[in-house]
Amino acid sequence: MSASHHPSDETLLAHATGGLDEAYRAVVATHLAGCAACRATVRVAEQVGGDLLASIERVPMRADALERAMARLDEPAPPPVPRPVATAGLPDTLAGYGMGRWRPMARGLAVATLLTPEGGRAGLHLLRIAPGMHLAQHGHRGLEMTSVLQGAFRDGEQVYRAGDVAETSDDDDHAPMAIGDEVCVCLIALSGRLRFRHWVFRLLQPLIGF
Repeated sequence: MSASHHPSDETLLAHATGGLDEAYRAVVATHLAGCAACRATVRVAEQVGGDLLASIERVPMRADALERAMARLDEPAPPPVPRPVATAGLPDTLAGYGMGRWRPMARGLAVATLLTPEGGRAGLHLLRIAPGMHLAQHGHRGLEMTSVLQGAFRDGEQVYRAGDVAETSDDDDHAPMAIGDEVCVCLIALSGRLRFRHWVFRLLQPLIGF
């Protein structure tokens, strides 16, 4: 099924140039795995970037550049990230991520946090919403990027299905609702905590994790 909602051109360019935090890269990579059009856009951006690099005037390397590079090979490797658990049905782009347990948020809602290998600043989560249920009304403290892995949800006038990506800024306030007969599972990257409108969710936020 082809996607109807894609990452913005700015996001795809940032992905191509390595300018995205790891959590956002995971969301974009998951979308790219199933979207030939966006993969083509990224390839063009990478080609343009390569051409620009080739046109830059060359400068001599430091005399000790090789020694410095070789010395880094002897540095201890970072501890391995735990292998995912209970990841059946998740895309291959998440195969190297550790996954926490599912935590209930409310009836029909659950969240699981993913451990990113590089430990970026943004958080990466899986959100599971039962059909007909919706996430509590909330705003944002930064960019929220969502990739639909399974099912579908409605956000205002827009419907997002498997393969689609939604980008929501700190100016947006919404309460997405799962639609159809299938449980909706989303991969979400967040650079800041949500601003829940209902006091119950504000009290539960430390347990929810975002």
